[in-house]
Amino acid sequence: MRKKSVFLFLLIALPVIIFLFLKSFGRNEFTIPVYYEQGLGDSLSTPCLDKAKEQYVVNNPLVQKGEINIIHFERLDGPVLKTRLEELERVQDVFFNDDEINLSTYLNGSSIALSDITDYDRRIQFQDQFWKINEVDSTAWANLKYCSVAMTNLDNRVVLVDKQNRIRGYYNIIEREETDRLILELRILKTEEDNVGAVGE
Repeated sequence: MRKKSVFLFLLIALPVIIFLFLKSFGRNEFTIPVYYEQGLGDSLSTPCLDKAKEQYVVNNPLVQKGEINIIHFERLDGPVLKTRLEELERVQDVFFNDDEINLSTYLNGSSIALSDITDYDRRIQFQDQFWKINEVDSTAWANLKYCSVAMTNLDNRVVLVDKQNRIRGYYNIIEREETDRLILELRILKTEEDNVGAVGE
């Protein structure tokens, strides 16, 4: 009978003790990856990429330093562009008041002009202080996409760059789940950046 009482006590008390221990000493913390901490290696054959064997950082005048940058590339108009812009509007709806986050769309001026997407203004509310639509020449566009944010010719994902200009994520925002992941990881990155700032003060 005594053994049964001890067993019953442990059965009830042990989960409570574990819960209280984890609540007091555990850390419920999510992290997102830092890409290319040991350099790009040989994963991409693009000759203009910096192949130094150290943390890879984006070095391009189009990417603002000291801020979180969401970078989106477009080469052609059409239904896919419309879907991407609608998904990016969801990101804007969450973060448009945050002056530390920049969303930039870069259009390849050789195949799509800024005037080609003015019709989207009727369906999508571009918040100019948050979301910049830039038409650049094909050389600047290719340099940013292939030589700075380490993408391939077939890669049309959105890129997340942190305040240290490190790449933190790639997102295929034609899929709604990927947009949800971008929103979640932006929140995690904001918390991470705030914690770093608090430690530095």
